[in-house]
Amino acid sequence: MRSDFNLPLFGLLAISLTGWGGMALGAPIAKSKDSDFFERHIRPIFVSHCYECHSEAEKEQKGGLLLDRESGWLEGGETGKAVVPGNAAASLLITAVRRADEDTAMPPKHPLSAQEVKLLEQWVAKGAPGPAADMGETEFSRLGDQDYIFGKAKDHWAFQPVDPVEPPIASDPAWNHNAIDRFIFSKLGNEGIAPSPTADQGVLTRRLSYDLTGLPPTRAMFALPITELVTQLIDSPRFGEHFARMWLDVSRYADTASTYRPDTKTPHYYPFAFTYRDYVIAAFNEDKPFDQFIREQLAADLMGFPEDAPELAALGFIGNSPIRSMSPDFVDDVIDTTTRGFLGLTAACSRCHDHKFEPIPTADYYALYGVFSSVEHPEPWDVDAYPVIRGYEPTPEQAADYQQKRQAIAKKIREAGNTKKKGNNRSVAEAIEQTTLAELLLTNDGAPARAMAVRERPKPVEPIVFLRGDPGMRGERVPRRFLKILDPDQTPFSAENSGRLDLANRIADPENPLTARVFVNRVWGVLMGSHLVGTPSDFGLQGIPPSHPELLDWLAADFVANGWSLKHLVRSIVDSQAYQQSSLPRPELATSDPENHLLARANAKRLQIEELRDSLLAVSGQLDLRMRGRSGELWGENYSPRRSIYGYINRFNLDPTLRNFDFPTPMQSQEKRTESIVAPQALFAMNSPFMIGQAQRLVERLSFSNAQTREERVNAIFDHVFHRKAEPGEQERIAKFLNLEEGRKVDPWPLLAQALLMSNEFLYVD
Repeated sequence: MRSDFNLPLFGLLAISLTGWGGMALGAPIAKSKDSDFFERHIRPIFVSHCYECHSEAEKEQKGGLLLDRESGWLEGGETGKAVVPGNAAASLLITAVRRADEDTAMPPKHPLSAQEVKLLEQWVAKGAPGPAADMGETEFSRLGDQDYIFGKAKDHWAFQPVDPVEPPIASDPAWNHNAIDRFIFSKLGNEGIAPSPTADQGVLTRRLSYDLTGLPPTRAMFALPITELVTQLIDSPRFGEHFARMWLDVSRYADTASTYRPDTKTPHYYPFAFTYRDYVIAAFNEDKPFDQFIREQLAADLMGFPEDAPELAALGFIGNSPIRSMSPDFVDDVIDTTTRGFLGLTAACSRCHDHKFEPIPTADYYALYGVFSSVEHPEPWDVDAYPVIRGYEPTPEQAADYQQKRQAIAKKIREAGNTKKKGNNRSVAEAIEQTTLAELLLTNDGAPARAMAVRERPKPVEPIVFLRGDPGMRGERVPRRFLKILDPDQTPFSAENSGRLDLANRIADPENPLTARVFVNRVWGVLMGSHLVGTPSDFGLQGIPPSHPELLDWLAADFVANGWSLKHLVRSIVDSQAYQQSSLPRPELATSDPENHLLARANAKRLQIEELRDSLLAVSGQLDLRMRGRSGELWGENYSPRRSIYGYINRFNLDPTLRNFDFPTPMQSQEKRTESIVAPQALFAMNSPFMIGQAQRLVERLSFSNAQTREERVNAIFDHVFHRKAEPGEQERIAKFLNLEEGRKVDPWPLLAQALLMSNEFLYVD
């Protein structure tokens, strides 16, 4: 901490300016109905990670613990109570998922994400509420019975054809101009609830700027009509950078694998991962049709592109797996990311047995297993095996620097010969190649940019079911084909190749009832702050039904009819009155709709960590808007001033600041982000050299003159940060703070700037 940093005074100033209690950087999750919280947040975790061993469907529950009923976790198993309501520290379930002791850590093979652990902690703190009703004996006896489950799936909403209905006519003419509003207003009217008034122009300007680009608005934006502002923001290169982050969460993007080299203690780098990130950004900026976006990520190498085509970088969707080795775990990860990401189905749960809850038999899993096990990817340091793609041509100076360093590495490799590292079977040359060369490729802009592509095996794999998921226990052969629930005929894929393009075409088929619904729900959640379907990556029988099913179908059909256009979808949503409502709280809704499912107001949204970092750089004048290229450091002495989406993501050792601000783990596909309130967030805001440095640069940027009065200087900071003048009460409180600090011979202006950058007015979208 800085020696001249008066923590109590600074904290009091921030509280007096912003109303922070205890320096919290966000609003707590509103108390919901007990069963609603369990069904929305907790049961999906249990389904994905726990029920295989701890449900009635299993003949013998491990440890005698049942997690499919409230009585099960309250009574506990052989080791004691799994959950003590209201007391996370005393709950064995929480101890296990926190993995403090690897002997009792659960789940044993695939740790929960930090977000999932936080949700379980919140659930216990709420009193560990259970489901609306425990499943009856009949239901338990049918878990895993695919005939029974397929029968239930026939009537499940997500498997029905997208059948858009005519939007109802709203009684208020102001809500009849946009089909979205007609759906929202009709449901509000049925509940006897009026919508909120439209937010004022300044609020909408800030909201649109963040929701469409992830950056604070410029002064000029406040003078634009809303329709013109929307067009400008959608056409901005910043649009693709912002929406790409949503998809990179789904596709579990990172710059390393999930493991490290035990001899060098360095990560297994993915030096060319950045080309996949850049592909996603470009695809959204170009408004690439989403069906084409699907095909390229799964099968660009089978689509006839030139050997240096940028589209080949799309294959990073497969190649950027946490699992380096071509193994069953690698294939499982790709199946999971593909089915949850595009289809909203938890197909990976069928790896060891027929799905307990969804219409996905084990045979369907291994049909997809045959598709993705028919590809291979080279080792990252096998440079020539990855195709060089155009668009990243280095300057002569960059190319010369790379060649010089590459030759120096080659010399070290030659000199090492066949020398073995002590206590390691690998040679010194291998270690140099796999660490030093990989680091050079990762960081040097003169190195050729390559697609992180996969390639076909010489002969496609004819898949065999692994009994209980064990490759050594072979069952029946199955052809490579699509999921039966979506293709009852299950026409086999091409015998000539892996079948990835066939799979992509089935996923991107306009008649597929899931794909468009899943994607429009993701975009809706980004813009509106809550999803129509509360489980964005689970539209199956265990997922949460849509709050507005007719609206979801209308959006999906309109999306496809308009060429699978993301920009059309975004414009349709932000043009609606529903989106443009005020987000001010309405006390009368606290009981009837505390979580705002009916959308009678806009949701207040807090800045995500990337938006916060980019905003700090923007207001301080340090933000570098260069696009594309290799990843840079987000923090530290040598931090990159570029946008956060271009930051280096270490999958094995995720940056602690990102973790503290709810950045999702890239170990697996992530459906959405959670919001937490933890002390390290406030400590970062108060003590981080990055935060302090941006506040200092902000003051330097304003270039105060001796002729300016205190009030003028305060207004200059407020105008730059908030685009408004300080209120009289704010001026009065700040004057007291300035007097105290000046008496201590401390420059108070950077401290004031830092306090404003910590305020709720800065940290919330509106």
